[in-house]
Amino acid sequence: MIEQGYEGEVSVIVIEDENGEEMYYEEEMLIQYDGKAFAILVSLPPEEDTEHDEPEVIIARIDEEEGEQVYVAPTDEEFDAVIKLYEAMD
Repeated sequence: MIEQGYEGEVSVIVIEDENGEEMYYEEEMLIQYDGKAFAILVSLPPEEDTEHDEPEVIIARIDEEEGEQVYVAPTDEEFDAVIKLYEAMD
C-alpha cells in the first residue's frame, strides 16, 4: 500500500501501457458480470504532476493466474456490458 496524499492508505494497481510505462490506478469499484469480476480503475496523478488533469478511467477483468489476481483487458462484449452496468448505477 502506498500513501499519496489521501486520507489513509490506498491500494495501488500498477498497469503497464503499450509503451512499457507504468501507470498507477486506484480501484474505485468492482462489478460482477457473467460470473467474473471487473474493476473500475481510476488513474492516480504522478507525484511530480502539479496540474490537475482529469483522471483516466479504465475497466479491467480480474483473472487468477498461479494463485495471484491479475488485471487483464476485457473482451469488447464484456466491456460494453460492464459499461452499461456502471452507467446504470449513476
